[in-house]
Amino acid sequence: MAYFEQRKNGWMAQIRRRGMPTLSRTFDLKADAEAWAREIEREAQRGNVAVLRQDAQRVTVAEVMDRYLAGPVQAMKSAKDVRARLGKARERFGAHYLSNVRGVDVSGWRDDLLQEGLAPQTVIHHINVLSALFSFVEKDLSIDLPAGNPASKVRKPAAPPARDRRLRAGEVDALLAAAAQARAVGLRQIIILAVETSMRLGELLGLEWSRIDLARRTAHLVDTKNGSARTVALSTAALDALHSLPRRLDGRVFGWQAKDSFEKTWQRCIVRAKAAYAEECAKSGKKPDPAFLADLRFHDLRHEAASRLFEKGLGVMEVASMTGHKSLSMLKRYTHIEAEKLAKKLG
Repeated sequence: MAYFEQRKNGWMAQIRRRGMPTLSRTFDLKADAEAWAREIEREAQRGNVAVLRQDAQRVTVAEVMDRYLAGPVQAMKSAKDVRARLGKARERFGAHYLSNVRGVDVSGWRDDLLQEGLAPQTVIHHINVLSALFSFVEKDLSIDLPAGNPASKVRKPAAPPARDRRLRAGEVDALLAAAAQARAVGLRQIIILAVETSMRLGELLGLEWSRIDLARRTAHLVDTKNGSARTVALSTAALDALHSLPRRLDGRVFGWQAKDSFEKTWQRCIVRAKAAYAEECAKSGKKPDPAFLADLRFHDLRHEAASRLFEKGLGVMEVASMTGHKSLSMLKRYTHIEAEKLAKKLG
């Protein structure tokens, strides 16, 4: 039964029913209090316990975020990135009750992130993480969100076009020459393997000799981005690169412990390669191409490798077995076949 009482701050509606906790809310207008009471009693007759508990009005975003971080996030491969993005969301929504976070609030957060200078794709990642948090709230914690997941309904910023950077003529040779002069052991070989196998940097850094079969020309990857193990075929060039490496006592193929430490080595390699290229151009009296080795990321070697595999005549499933892509749409993003080479095939 609903009970209404006028107070200084408005009209309080209170509902008492046998077998359920007492519910109460205060409204500015008595009509709003009566409408709320009718809705709650209707849900009680339907047996909608989640709504009756009203957890969304009692639990804060910060509280469920702590449970999310202590649970599902622990098993995520991208846990570090997820924690950072949740930290950003906590600053904005942590003190809010779940029911008070609306789509318009998430939209405002999106716009503020863009104004801070975050790239559209990075903002999309932040919204996706927040949406996953609210899905966890609904599915795992059984907390009913009256208006649904507020992050799932927000318009996301337009994603930038997919990178289509491929190695230009002479770039791979310049990189390998610079890597050969570096003090870092394995730099030249990891570049060759990236171009020949399309492995991700994390997969290359995680390679172990115990999972490489040189006789069968395969490398087994256990720790992959999508969580599915796969076995990659090794070309002759990839085999030669592996044979030229010294064996480490810890059984790992490469010594870099993390992507961050390798990135510094990679950037130094590019600087050396650019300097050597500029010196060569000066000696030959040729004007340097400003695009040579410009905006080249190590991950672009994976794009190059996927494109080369197709150009060698491998089928879609064969290339997917090398790259580890589970969908054709994602594989297509990584493949950029040169029109000139395609024209030669057409005759």
